[in-house]
Amino acid sequence: MNKHMIISEEVFFTEEPTEVVSMVGSSVAVTLYDRVRKTGGVLHFFEPEWSGVGIKSHRYGDVGVEDLVKRFINSGSERVNLIANIIGGATLGEFSIETLPIGLRNVQSAKKVLDQEEIAIDMVEVGKEIGRYISFNSETGEVKIKENRITH
Repeated sequence: MNKHMIISEEVFFTEEPTEVVSMVGSSVAVTLYDRVRKTGGVLHFFEPEWSGVGIKSHRYGDVGVEDLVKRFINSGSERVNLIANIIGGATLGEFSIETLPIGLRNVQSAKKVLDQEEIAIDMVEVGKEIGRYISFNSETGEVKIKENRITH
């Protein structure tokens, strides 16, 4: 089986059996799996939405999730066969009552786009003050998560 480490601001799609690994804190990883075609992909993003200013990139959840879904559809997947997982979105550092922490806004962004794209969400492993190591098997859709306690 191939192995690929996904870095921040990256989207990765493969039709080959691959273990995709990453680590998230307040950032979010979205895994996507086609249960019929046995293909998989992962997005790792840092900010919820692109404001239209600056470079449109996978740094933003709305841009990245749309692109990840598009890669599946362009390769022959049907939305009804896709299953997503959302991992990360830790609450780190200071925040005010008026503003949700960046991690939770990242999670909301991923859920919003997946809902708009009509993609089922299987697992949401988010929040808390922990980082997470992720291992995603693109052939089976299995996600393994190992928590990493964050110290301030």
